[in-house]
Amino acid sequence: MCWNPVFQCWETSLHVNDVDLVQSLLQPAAYPWRPETVDLIETHISWVFLAGDYVVKVKRPVVFSFVDHSTLERRKASCLDEVRLNRRLTDNVYLDVVPIVQTEAGCYVSGAGAPIEWATLMRRLPAAGMLDALLRGRAAPANLSARLAARLIPFHRENVPDCGRTNEIEAAATRVVTDNLDELTPFAGAPLCRNQFELIANAMWRFVTDQHELLQHRAAAGWIREGHGDLRTEHVCLEPGGAVQIFDCVEFNRDLRCADVASDLAFLLMDLTRYGAPAIAAALLARYRAAGIDLPDTLLRFYGAHRALVRGKIACLGLATAAPENAVTLAVKAADYLDLATAAAVTVPPLLVAMTGLSGSGKSTVAERLARALGARLFASDRVRKELAGIAAAAPAAWGEGLYRAEWTSRTYDRLFTLAASHLAAGSSVVLDATFLSGELRQRAAEVSRHNNARLVLVETVCDEATVAARLAARARRGDSPSDATLETYRQQRDAVTQAPPPIPDGAVAIQIDTAGDLPISLAPLFAALGREGLVRPVVPPTPAWKLARDEA
Repeated sequence: MCWNPVFQCWETSLHVNDVDLVQSLLQPAAYPWRPETVDLIETHISWVFLAGDYVVKVKRPVVFSFVDHSTLERRKASCLDEVRLNRRLTDNVYLDVVPIVQTEAGCYVSGAGAPIEWATLMRRLPAAGMLDALLRGRAAPANLSARLAARLIPFHRENVPDCGRTNEIEAAATRVVTDNLDELTPFAGAPLCRNQFELIANAMWRFVTDQHELLQHRAAAGWIREGHGDLRTEHVCLEPGGAVQIFDCVEFNRDLRCADVASDLAFLLMDLTRYGAPAIAAALLARYRAAGIDLPDTLLRFYGAHRALVRGKIACLGLATAAPENAVTLAVKAADYLDLATAAAVTVPPLLVAMTGLSGSGKSTVAERLARALGARLFASDRVRKELAGIAAAAPAAWGEGLYRAEWTSRTYDRLFTLAASHLAAGSSVVLDATFLSGELRQRAAEVSRHNNARLVLVETVCDEATVAARLAARARRGDSPSDATLETYRQQRDAVTQAPPPIPDGAVAIQIDTAGDLPISLAPLFAALGREGLVRPVVPPTPAWKLARDEA
């Protein structure tokens, strides 16, 4: 075996027959049902062959800190566990464990003779029914929360055993969280924003320390159970007949399956939120609580942060071997998960974040990141302007003309301020994605924030003209932006603010973010400023009812 420094694992030497195995199983002749084509998906621990109506999954001969697939016997045992465990949340999907044999023509699935390898045989689920695809296409059914609840609640409440009720069980479950923080530390700085990661890590360590008694109580109450372990939207399929199939659980490590029910569910809730479906997540959570499953908000946030960091770590690990064209995608994905973890692990008082900057300077990209990281509502002037005008398509016009005349701009900002006031009054932070290039508009934002007991944060995005030109050209080619801004718009705005720089309102927190570098854009200036102002802090859970009752007794 040899040490793989990228994934920090031992990988068995790849024998010739291992290479032949992969090549053989890419041939339709290797399967008794003769698929027309065979596609390969390669993960850290498996080769997954999509062969017509079936899937054949072969364990790679690797040894990670969390899985040992070094021998044929171990790989067969893992396949058997995979079928047994995944049948808990699927019907007629995990069909069998099948041998792979060597023939004169090559490797063959389910053939006669001595097995050279073992595989899990699955029925192939419809790609169109995968929940992540449905959410991306905004095609999730209206009854999604009810269907998920019907499948998952009996599983979590009745059909899985608890993993034990001792302090050792709690310590093992907590160690999974803290070990993940340690494993992420080398990535703080690149691709993860260092001070943002440190805020999260400090909040989670504080939770583990301060809420030690709560975590022990969860184990004693039997809430640490042998769940799914990887409950993400891409592991959920809605079949045309109505069946909900939840597959690909963590079969290779019981310690990773043994987690608080809150941790198992938090993964799915986090993923639903990531895909823009927080209402579905809230409805699913409400059904769990109505079914008598104890899920404290702060515990869900703690585990939601953990699950987001797990996915962020996987993206970070992939960077070491990623092709250059995929590296940016992975880095951005890691940053997105860090933002989700931030919103879960820390809290801020109501903030009114007013984006400002010239067109093409990256305001919308930063606004989306800020809204995700702060758990804030996002409202964009480009969308609001066109909603007011009843226009869905592009409506290009010079700055100050057409939809960008003064009266339309006034109506747009009026609407933005009305939306902001409504959500601030309800205790939510708000991000307004607009230019805010006039002192008058900035002052109005300050008044809205003061009236609603919120703090105004003015975030300016800056970059050079060459970067702006490249972005605007790429945006025009894609045709996927509600903005009609051009390079001429940028130049007109630049000239105007150079001649009359808009002032910063008294009491506002003013931040500048340079967006000219490589993606992902660092939010370090924002979190540094919020930290200095005392506007970001760990989530502090209320005293739970069980502890109040005990202390009173």
